[in-house]
Parts: sequence; structure tokens; C-alpha cells
Amino acid sequence: MTKEPDILLHTYPWHQDQWHQVSQMIRQKRLPHALIIGGVPGLGKLTFAKRLAAALLCQQGEISDACGQCKSCQLLAANSHPDFKLMQPEESGKAILVDQVRNIQHAMATTAQQGGARVVIINGAADLNLNAANALLKQLEEPGDNSFFLLLHQWPKMLLPTVRSRCQLLDIIIPRPEQALSWLEEQLPEDDGNPRATAEKLIALANGGPLKALQLHASKAHELRHQMLVQLTAILRGNASSLEVAQSWHKQPLEQMLKWWIEWINDLIKLKMTGNTAHLANPDIIKLLQAVAQRSSIKAIYRLLHRLTEQLSFINQRRNLNNQLVCEELLHQWYLLVRSDTSL
Repeated sequence: MTKEPDILLHTYPWHQDQWHQVSQMIRQKRLPHALIIGGVPGLGKLTFAKRLAAALLCQQGEISDACGQCKSCQLLAANSHPDFKLMQPEESGKAILVDQVRNIQHAMATTAQQGGARVVIINGAADLNLNAANALLKQLEEPGDNSFFLLLHQWPKMLLPTVRSRCQLLDIIIPRPEQALSWLEEQLPEDDGNPRATAEKLIALANGGPLKALQLHASKAHELRHQMLVQLTAILRGNASSLEVAQSWHKQPLEQMLKWWIEWINDLIKLKMTGNTAHLANPDIIKLLQAVAQRSSIKAIYRLLHRLTEQLSFINQRRNLNNQLVCEELLHQWYLLVRSDTSL
């Protein structure tokens, strides 16, 4: 993971249009009290929200960005500003609980200690459980003077309609391909043999999110994905058994692997149903998908998709699973999708 940049000064190139938009709102004193900042993972929404919070809390009036010098900016930079709160799940993959919202409500009910705005960032608006969301609604309806809620929303998760209806939407748009690639190339190590080709693969894997792409590179996820595809192809050709591959998979980050696999199966379903390759999320594996689509039934494909999504749900629920047995079962179902190996 890369270090979080200075929240008072930093922005990413693809934030420019949205930052101009909120800057105008601040200058014209028409920024909504509740703003949903949405987009795919890897666009720097939290960085954007922190910069906006800094601008709202800054004590230098009549500006639309933080000065970085006043007491409020210094407190925020030191993570000790009393009028700024960051709410997010206590553990990765968990929900935001009602007690967390109640703690925020108590803080927002008091007078701003620095005499200015009060700002709450909710990092994961879709992670609010039902009780937490209901507790938040009253605060969104009656936020108080100079109080702001910035809710971050990761696509494609669903937001509760009651929360969404009380906020204004601001989406961080996926950057243009050339902009994303140029930025990512600059971040890659100098010893990368072909940074443009590496950047293109990573951006595709990250669904256009440059920061997600950089994270994938740091974890060597693109290499794992390639190896996973090689092994899945080998199973279908009969060059490797489900048991052999499962033995190499069970110590890998299975959650990420299942997410990729589900993406590939969804592409397989699109291809099977329409025969159209124009809108597949993974165009680099079209030949594999076409070969499987030709010799598999839609019923078997959906059966595998169900098991993949079910196992991913179990992992997210922190169930105690035997990863090797899970992999063996899923890989065997993958093998059963086809009966012949001549065209693979």
C-alpha cells in the first residue's frame, strides 16, 4: 500500500473536474450538508473527501481549499481535530454498527470546539447495517448549522434508498485511459521492463481505478491472476487435476481469486447468451471463454456461479472453511463444464 498523501494539499489528476465543482459550491455557500462521493474502488475517494473536509474546517475564510497553515489545518494534519470524525467498519469486511453512529451523534450535538464547521466522513456508506442507517437518518435530516456529512460509496454496492434520498450525489469518474496509464506508469518501478504493457493489464484488472491498479501491482496480483488462468486452462485440457491445483491454491488469497473467477463466469454467461464479445469485462481471455461456451451448458455455468458466490459469501462472513476442500469442489465443477479438450 502506498502512503496516504498530505490531505491538505494533495489531489489526483482525475479529481480536477469534481474538485472544481465542490470548490464553486464552497465559495457560493451552497455545498449540501450531506454528500455521497461515489465511484469504483481505486479512485482516491477518501483522499478527495479528506481534502474537502480540510477546506470546510480551515479557519482562513473566503477560500475554497485548505490553507495548510492555520490551527485547524495543523490539528487536522496531526489527526487531532476535535470537529472532524472518520467513521468506518471496525474490521475489514464488517458492517458499520449503530453504536458507532450514536457516538458520532453525540459529538455532532456539541458546539464546534474550533468555532467553525463540523465534518463527518463515513468511509463505506453501503456498510451501514440497517439499525446504523436508521440512526443516521435523523442526523442527515437535521444536521445542524455548519455540519457536513461526506459518505463514500464504492460501486457496485447498493446504498439504502432512505440514505441516498437525503444526500446529493457526486461521482468520481473513472479517468480517461491515457490519463490513468500515464499516471500509473510514473508510479511503477524503474526496473519494470515494459511499464506501459504492465499498466494496461493492471488498469484492466482494477476496472479503471489507478490506485487499485497500483495496489494490485504491489501485491503481485496480476501474476497470480495469470497463473490462475494457466491452471484453469490446464484442468480443462486434462494436463492438471483439480486436486493438484487445489493444493497450490489453498494458501493463496482465495477471496480475491473467487472474485476474479466470478467475473470470468459472468463474462462466460454473457458470451453464451449473446455470442457478443464487445462488452466483456475481461477481453484478454476471450479465446478461453469462447472455447468453454461452445462446449458447456448454461445450466452448468449457473451452477458453478452459484457455488462461487456462495463460497465468497462464506469467506466474507469469516466462516471457518477448509480452503483446500473448497478449491477441490469448485475446480471439479469447472472441469465438468466441458467433456472434450481438443479445442482448448
